[in-house]
Order: sequence, then C-alpha cells, then structure tokens
Amino acid sequence: MVRNESIQEQTGQEKLELSVQEHRLRWLGHVQRMSDDRIAKQVLHWVPEDRRERGRPRVIWQHVVIKDLEKGGLSWEEAVSLTANRREWYGTSFNGLE
Repeated sequence: MVRNESIQEQTGQEKLELSVQEHRLRWLGHVQRMSDDRIAKQVLHWVPEDRRERGRPRVIWQHVVIKDLEKGGLSWEEAVSLTANRREWYGTSFNGLE
C-alpha cells in the first residue's frame, strides 16, 4: 500500500493543511489592512451578543486563525500589529505550522 506521505515526499508537494493555513493567514493580513468600514473587517471583529442554545459552540473563523497563529508562534496582538505592513507580514515565517 502506498501512503500519502511517501507520495508527497516523492513529488515534493506540501501538505494541503499547511497550504490552507498559509492562505488563511494571508487573508488575515489582507482583511486587517482594510478600512474599518469594509464588511469583511467588521465581520472579522464581530462578536455575537445572543446566547446560543445548548450543544457544541460554533467554530468561528477568527478562532481557527488564532490556532494557526499559535502554531506559528504568534499571538493575535502580534499578528494584528504585523499585518499593518504588508512586506513585514509576508516576510513573517510561520515555522510552527504543520
């Protein structure tokens, strides 16, 4: 049986999960640099006021991104300050992702 890991090694492809995480972090930088009146930025910082019914809490995009940042060794606050400068943000290495 051929495993996915061996095929990825042979072809030199990165894991799909890693690629998705990197794209999420790039999108974070893009949205953070938007003006405050843009809907995407408002949604990013929106916190629902109503209580949910019982059951599993909904996964919101911001929480997923925070987990990605923590894997890369950054806090939310550090990321927000880094995203202000596009070159600095794109130059940031997210070594912990994987």
